[in-house]
Amino acid sequence: MSSVSIKLPEPDDLDFAFYKACAENGALAIQECRACGQRTHPARYYCPRCASDQFEFKPVSGRATVHSYTVSHFSVEPAWRDRVPYVTLVAELAEGPRVLARTDTIKPGDISIGMPVRLELETLAPEFSFVVATTAKAES
Repeated sequence: MSSVSIKLPEPDDLDFAFYKACAENGALAIQECRACGQRTHPARYYCPRCASDQFEFKPVSGRATVHSYTVSHFSVEPAWRDRVPYVTLVAELAEGPRVLARTDTIKPGDISIGMPVRLELETLAPEFSFVVATTAKAES
């Protein structure tokens, strides 16, 4: 792993609320409409189902399946150069919304569309966490 530090994004408004909720819960937390229960990601000011502006961020299971992915073979960001090739993926949560995640544990040749994954957090600061995907373990 590189000793070069990763520059943290500076999210605003709803993105900041999302990252803060995840950090506070210690788990992936998705926006949920208080009026109709619709879960939405990325967060929005108004519910796409009922147009309510009443929402909260609630933890979700982290169970997901790979919807799409890309393999990066080059990075201009110094902190990521020693990680190439790496996989970035879009995973569909069991609860519905799709979330962008990265993975250090699933190798490019081992990933496939529809593959079950587990989404977890890598907390980098009290108010910011990356969403990371790991191989899903069989549930008993």
